[in-house]
Amino acid sequence: MVIDPSNPIGPDGHGGYTNTLPADRSAASVLAALLPAGAHFVKAFGTLGAEALGSAANRPSGRAVLFYATDDDDAAETVERLIIASGFDPVEAGGIDAAGRLELMRGDLHQNGGLGGKLLNADEARAAL
Repeated sequence: MVIDPSNPIGPDGHGGYTNTLPADRSAASVLAALLPAGAHFVKAFGTLGAEALGSAANRPSGRAVLFYATDDDDAAETVERLIIASGFDPVEAGGIDAAGRLELMRGDLHQNGGLGGKLLNADEARAAL
């Protein structure tokens, strides 16, 4: 199984960052196109910043969510188990066509993108979908 945690960002030449892909493409769509037929693929573990991944697992105020996207039921089952074991709640954002929503810079479901730094619980995450 291939898990894609990547975010397509690069330096913008002015001290900031920019998205490195056209608006109609996600890193997940690029990677999925490179995989052989039958490969199990899921976009996951890239919606929270490193600090949140290190500090928000199993938080006392309730589990934070890690979103994932896949078109593969087997990959979904496996990544859900991994996310739970990591101390977070899994919430499926849709298929690979929704993976751009999980990527930094333009993704509305990325902690440091559209969520403005906020961590969501499962109810808030489902409402955001």
